[in-house]
Amino acid sequence: MGPVRLIIVDDDPAIRMMLRSIAEALGANVLGEAENGRGGIEQAELLRPEMMLLDVSMPVMGGFPAARYLREHIPDLWIVLVSQYNQKAYADEALELGARGYILKSAVASELGIAMEAIMNGGTFVSPRVAH
Repeated sequence: MGPVRLIIVDDDPAIRMMLRSIAEALGANVLGEAENGRGGIEQAELLRPEMMLLDVSMPVMGGFPAARYLREHIPDLWIVLVSQYNQKAYADEALELGARGYILKSAVASELGIAMEAIMNGGTFVSPRVAH
């Protein structure tokens, strides 16, 4: 398998730049970026990535409604929700929606590679620091 093809969706340009930098350092091919869930859906339908890093909280359309839509329309897309929220209920909802990962923004630098590997090998990943 070649480098994973992914899209980054976050309303904060600095976070998108950080996610891009980390993903590319891990060998990912970043196909595009969007600033909300609606833009992420458009990018996914156009570019057909294997993975999407999707922020939970964004204007216009947040990560949960976008993930719900994407699971129905592009079921083979690996969705990783990236969030500042460390409550277990958020991670549980993400997995119930069919996301393959839930990573805390504060832990992306150390956990994104682990999460990507787990997901590409058929598993799931939730940041260990998510409150139990």
